[in-house]
Amino acid sequence: MSVNASTTIKAPVDTVLATFVDEAFVRHVSALAGTQFESFEVNGDTSTAFTATTVRSMGSDKLPDVAQKFVKGGVKLTQVDTYGAPAADGTRTVRTEIKVAGLPVGATAHQTIKPLGEDEASVDVTGEVQANIPLVGKKIAAAAEPYIGKALTLQARQAEAWIIKN
Repeated sequence: MSVNASTTIKAPVDTVLATFVDEAFVRHVSALAGTQFESFEVNGDTSTAFTATTVRSMGSDKLPDVAQKFVKGGVKLTQVDTYGAPAADGTRTVRTEIKVAGLPVGATAHQTIKPLGEDEASVDVTGEVQANIPLVGKKIAAAAEPYIGKALTLQARQAEAWIIKN
């Protein structure tokens, strides 16, 4: 199952990036997504290539019905965002990998944060949800796609409001 989304944010790329790696913002987006924030860590200098790792948990009651059979107490989601160094025009690329502990379900995505003039940026997300479970994998991937898709696109959609408020 694939995820494709594009969002325009009225802020420069550096401001968008600073928002994406602000723990308070990550906590806010986690709550909006219906997950419990567990941890957030940035490794490296955000002015060059770096990684950001977010760990969240979700109760089994929030999972799609088809996945609840495989998970009793909930799941832990680990998201690793690997940011590339800025391109000459300021564009940043991000490779995102989401793993679901205890289930062979996950997602990979690519984000591009690029300038649209001085005070605007676009965030383009393309991704794929995978579920490697015989017989029901496609059903679980289809059911998981809205949840994982929401996690991948919610950050970009919420960034502008966060920037204005803060």
